[in-house]
Amino acid sequence: MAAYSVTFVVDMRQEISARRFDPRTARVGVRGGVAPLSWGNTTLAADPDGDGRYEVTVTFPHAPFGSQPVAYKFKIERTGPPNSGWEEGKNRQLRLTGERQTLERVFDAPPEPIARNRAGDIRIHPAFSSRFVAARDVQVYLPPGYEKEARRRYPVLYLHDGQNVFDAAAMGMEWQVDETAELLIRSGQIEPLIVVAVSNTEARTDEYTPTFVDRTLPDGRKLHAGGKAPLYARFLVEELKPFVDRTYRTRTDSPSTSVGGASHGGLVSLYLALEHPEVFGQALAMSPSAMWDDDLLIKRVRALPRKLPVRFWVDVGALEPGSMVSAAHRLRDALVSKGWTEGKDLRFVEQAEGGHDEISWASRIPDALRFLLPRTGDAR
Repeated sequence: MAAYSVTFVVDMRQEISARRFDPRTARVGVRGGVAPLSWGNTTLAADPDGDGRYEVTVTFPHAPFGSQPVAYKFKIERTGPPNSGWEEGKNRQLRLTGERQTLERVFDAPPEPIARNRAGDIRIHPAFSSRFVAARDVQVYLPPGYEKEARRRYPVLYLHDGQNVFDAAAMGMEWQVDETAELLIRSGQIEPLIVVAVSNTEARTDEYTPTFVDRTLPDGRKLHAGGKAPLYARFLVEELKPFVDRTYRTRTDSPSTSVGGASHGGLVSLYLALEHPEVFGQALAMSPSAMWDDDLLIKRVRALPRKLPVRFWVDVGALEPGSMVSAAHRLRDALVSKGWTEGKDLRFVEQAEGGHDEISWASRIPDALRFLLPRTGDAR
C-alpha cells in the first residue's frame, strides 16, 4: 500500500492582521482523525519564509478505512484554555488523491458542505419526543429483503451518536454501518438486522454517563457533568424500543436486541446491558470510557453476584490515550473474572493502529457484527 504525503499550508495573514494571532507568542498546526494526526495533539506547522503562511508535511501510511476522507481542523496553540483556538464550524475534509499533495487555505475558511452518502433503505423519524430526555432524530436501517419477506422478523441493534452511524455530514467521518451491513448481509456473513441510530444532543455527556462528576481533569479542563444515563435508559426502554417494535418487524427478545456505541456511547452501552439485561442481550462497547468516575462500571461488573446473560464486544485502539486503553483491559479482565469466556460470549480487541475516531470504529464494525450476529440459517 502506498503512503500519502500531504503538505498542509495554513494562511494566517488575516489572523495576524486582525491581531487574533501573534506569531511571537502562539503556534498553529493541524489536528485530525487519521493517524499520525490525532484530535488530542496538534502537529505544529512552521513559517519558513516569515510570510504568515505556515506549513507542515504529514505522511499517512495508508488511506482511511472505507475510502473515507481525512477529517481535520487547524488549531492555534497559545497560553489559555486548552480547548480554545479551534477553527469554527464542522471538521474539514481532505481526500487522499496521490502519493504527494498540498492543501492550502486560509485559517477559519468555512467548510464545504458534506453530502450524505448512504446505502440501503433508511427511514427517518425526526425529533422523536420523550418524557425523559430532549427530542432527537432517530434513523432506522432496514435490511435487504425487508419489504419482500413480509413474515420475517429481525434482530435489532441500537446505536448511540446516531448522526455519525450512516453518513459523515455531522462529523466529517462516519461508522459506515449501512454500507457494511449491506455487504455482510448480501454476502451471507451475518444475520440480516435492523439498525436504529439514535442521535445525541447537547446533553450527550450527561445522558451517556451514569453518575455526576465534578472535578478538574489532568489537562486542566473542568468536568461538571453526568448522571442522566438512567433517564436515557428509560427513553430507550420505555419509549423508543416499544415504538420500533410496533413500527417494524423486530424480534423483541433480549438475545435479539443489541446496544452499542463508542467512547461515552460505549460506556452507556455497558451501563444499559448491566442495568437491563432483560432488554439488551448484547452490547457493543467500542473505545468505552470505562474509567468514568473511578471505574464505576468496572467495579459494578466485579460486584455482580453472577454472570449476566449478555454477550459483550469490547475494543480499544492502541493509539488512544493510555487511560482508555488500560480501562478497556480492566473491563475485559473484570468480565472474564465473572465467567465471561473470550470467543464465546466475550470478544476483546485491541487494534494496533486504532485511534479514537469514527474511521477506526468503522474499521472494527465488520468483525463486531460478525461476532454479535453470525449467520444462523433459517429466519426465526
